[in-house]
Amino acid sequence: MATLLAILSTPRTTGFTASLWRAAVEAAEAEGVEVDAVSLADFSFGPCRSCYACIRSPKHVCPLPDDMGRAGRGRLFARVARANALLIAEPVHCWGNAAATHLFVERLYPFGWSGLLNGMPFGSIGCAGNQGMQHLSAEGLCKWAFTMCLRYLGEVSAHAFDLKRATREAGRLGRRLARAARRDAEGRRTWAELTRYRAYRKTVWDPYPHYLDNLTAGTRSYDKSLIARALASGVFTNPEAAQLLRRAAEELRRCLRADGAGEEGAALRHLVKAGAFWTHATWKQLLEEDVIGVATPAAYRPLSSR
Repeated sequence: MATLLAILSTPRTTGFTASLWRAAVEAAEAEGVEVDAVSLADFSFGPCRSCYACIRSPKHVCPLPDDMGRAGRGRLFARVARANALLIAEPVHCWGNAAATHLFVERLYPFGWSGLLNGMPFGSIGCAGNQGMQHLSAEGLCKWAFTMCLRYLGEVSAHAFDLKRATREAGRLGRRLARAARRDAEGRRTWAELTRYRAYRKTVWDPYPHYLDNLTAGTRSYDKSLIARALASGVFTNPEAAQLLRRAAEELRRCLRADGAGEEGAALRHLVKAGAFWTHATWKQLLEEDVIGVATPAAYRPLSSR
């Protein structure tokens, strides 16, 4: 049976956020899927320790002795691995995402190397009870979903004063996730990076301007970009890394020309290529031998799909 993993990222199981989470869970159950409804407060796990063991491991699992580790046998890690869809419901803390959510997402790190989450349906609920800023919760969760290659289906951004409307929206999201979970159980539809970028452009967190600002250090100028500065630095002495960096530079120039001409479709294609070449160049030069000790995992931004 298809399974929706419904995460509640607060110990307040009778609060505003929990009521929306419960509405989504009940709606999903009514669709006939299994709902694995869990509160993060019931599990024990800490932050990533940057040991890179999950990258070096052929199975890409975490060795830490907690519920997100144990070489893939951690209670919560195993539930993520077997799910067909994921929902995260969180309260708004400090005008953004709750710490427990951030911790959970950080510990999904091994899945970035295995590619097992690529294409998994995902939705989020964020609820504020005072000043608001629930849209920042949604944007943060959408950004993290993008980095994990999840298939973003939507969000509920709620304030507690508007709980009746938000409850209806949570039910609709739960039903949508349930239907997507059933399709996923028939065979996960992974997607290439350009397709993912295009899809996320229609969400609350558009990766195009953010990643372009990342590569150009916020300037939209090639001469001040990370790539141009890296080429001029003399650091990239590995021949393969240097070649990848030159290809990144070529694609970034093409991206900026297209962006300046208002041709965002072409600009996006070149941006995705520039980002992939930059990723592999920096990995080869800075990480592969002295830091991590292994080549880039096959599932991580494969150049063959550009």
